[in-house]
Amino acid sequence: MPVANLIAKLRPPQGLAARAVVFTSGVMLATAVMCVTVVLWGAQRESARYQLELTHDLTLHLATVSGNMIARGNMRALNAAISGALGRDGVRRVYVGDPQNNPLAAGGGSAADIAAVTELSARALAAGHITYVRTSDGGLAVAMPIIRDGQTLGVAARMWDQDAYRFQAIPALAPFLLVLALLALIAIPLTAYAVRRAVAPLAELSKFAEDVAAHGHAPPVDVRTGDEFETLARAFNHMMARLDASMRRIQQIAFVDPATQLPNQDRFIRELDHFILQGKGEMGMVAVFELQRLPRLMQTLDHDAARDFLRVVAERFASATRTVDRIVRLRPQGEQEPVLARLGGMEFAVFSPSIGSPSDAARFAQHLNAALNQPFEWRGHKFTLGACCGVAIAPRDGRDADAALRHARMALGAAQNAAARVKVFTPSLDREAVARLTLEREMREALERNEFRAFFQPKIDLGTGRIGACEALARWVRPDRTIISPGRFIPVAEEGGLIGPLSDAIMREACWKAAAWARAGYPIKVAVNVSALQFRSDRFAENVLRVVQHAGLAPDHLELEITESVVMEDPDRALRVIRPLRDAGVRLAIDDFGCGHSSLAALSKLPFDVIKIDQQFVRAIEHGDPQAEAIVDMILALARTLKLEVVAEGVERRDDVEFFAQRGCHWIQGFLYGAAVSAPEFAELLRRQGGEDVESVDAA
Repeated sequence: MPVANLIAKLRPPQGLAARAVVFTSGVMLATAVMCVTVVLWGAQRESARYQLELTHDLTLHLATVSGNMIARGNMRALNAAISGALGRDGVRRVYVGDPQNNPLAAGGGSAADIAAVTELSARALAAGHITYVRTSDGGLAVAMPIIRDGQTLGVAARMWDQDAYRFQAIPALAPFLLVLALLALIAIPLTAYAVRRAVAPLAELSKFAEDVAAHGHAPPVDVRTGDEFETLARAFNHMMARLDASMRRIQQIAFVDPATQLPNQDRFIRELDHFILQGKGEMGMVAVFELQRLPRLMQTLDHDAARDFLRVVAERFASATRTVDRIVRLRPQGEQEPVLARLGGMEFAVFSPSIGSPSDAARFAQHLNAALNQPFEWRGHKFTLGACCGVAIAPRDGRDADAALRHARMALGAAQNAAARVKVFTPSLDREAVARLTLEREMREALERNEFRAFFQPKIDLGTGRIGACEALARWVRPDRTIISPGRFIPVAEEGGLIGPLSDAIMREACWKAAAWARAGYPIKVAVNVSALQFRSDRFAENVLRVVQHAGLAPDHLELEITESVVMEDPDRALRVIRPLRDAGVRLAIDDFGCGHSSLAALSKLPFDVIKIDQQFVRAIEHGDPQAEAIVDMILALARTLKLEVVAEGVERRDDVEFFAQRGCHWIQGFLYGAAVSAPEFAELLRRQGGEDVESVDAA
């Protein structure tokens, strides 16, 4: 047996086992000591009793012999007897006196012994019976009257040493004590061993508890004692099994998406952080996919069907990733597989470690994006989800998971406008994002300072050739009089949630200006664009009517231009929202007609007054596109049937004016008749128009 194992076996017990051994051994030692003490104490008492009995008998014998000799007057024999008694071991003094305690025969003893015996003899004569006394040095003196036939003949006394006639307990009990000591030497180790074996299961349970506390888990403890320890061990094992199951469930809830069973964003970030922190110099691809049509599809499904469809999407995502990974990475045996995750409602992500180069990452994303854009066949239907993808390279594009994921999402935002629907992150995207954030902050400050103004573009009535209406367009006029184009700030306003306050501000100014022009003798209709955020408000109609009332504008002089796509999101709700406005007299125009997915049946039920032909058809007509002409003819025919007015926007050529005039278009709008101008400039146009035609006003 190795020395270390031997030392380990011989080491003192610790904890409860040590206390149990010490306690048991202490009890045994205390019991043994108590037993020895009781035995010795009993032996001493028995020795003292034996001494008294023997000295009593010897003194009685001395008194009897002395009485016989005194009665015969044989003093010589008495002295001889006393001399013989003094020769016995332990006898210090022998004394025989007459009835007056005068010495008849005596021998031995010191002066103190002589005085003590003389005094004791007097007491015995006075008491008339045997008397005992212990001297200061532990000796024993006994005196007894000599009585014959009822007559006191004298007194006999004897003094012994302390140990005379005493029973020697320790030498006598030495074999017993030796046996007891041997038994103790054998019993204590055996008891300690038995106690340690008895509490050994408790040590196993303690070790089990320590492992659980240190590591959070431990192998099951095996205790088969048939007692409370075994019951406790079974309880521990059962408790740990339930705890492990609960921890697995908690981890699944914490790190797994419940609908798709893919890792969630927290797990994805952990894996990505682990890869980056390893710092092996390898590149990893972080690709974020957005399925743009998924939310609308999910809205049409019940809960169970939605979860089932998400599982189908996740299966396609996982199988396509495995296939693309084999094609692009050529992953060797043992290489880490890509990590898939569902980040949110319509966002999925892939992290592919050890990607060869940024071009491989782009190729990986393109293949996977193409696979996700393939139609889904589900329950007899086909769906396309409109996938687009943003790619970042870790750790090049981020020193932690949050930065890499943020840059991938930044690339995803750029991919939505890219032809291939895939974009790899570049530093310029970060700069653009910072610029957009800066612009958004400046826009919020500009709204507070009322820097956004309404500019007005004239609409020409083809029946009269005069300005009969206008469209209010938002312009940002900085304090230095610099005008910011709507193309810069409108997308930022829509993305940052500022389009609602901006549209409200433009509507208020347009209504106040139109009301002022009407009071000045220039009644003119003003058209205002309605943002999707405004239209989704439940109090949209109420807010518009309040603005019209406060401005003092006739409701029929306000025209609201609502984008076709906004109306078709929910035609029934759109009807509920615009009906109060229509009943009040507000005119309604459907903007960008023909660019969305119109339902003619739905449009026939919506109470619109005007259809605006999008300028892309005007551009196509300029390029001689016969299909564009056919579409415009169809729109004009539909408008005549539904008794709607038609506005052609973006007109820049005289030929276009003639084209639309010949086909019965009511209004023309475009740079041919002037760009949008400030309110004072537009008022000047109205004043100068007077009886002149538009061309002369424009030329002036």
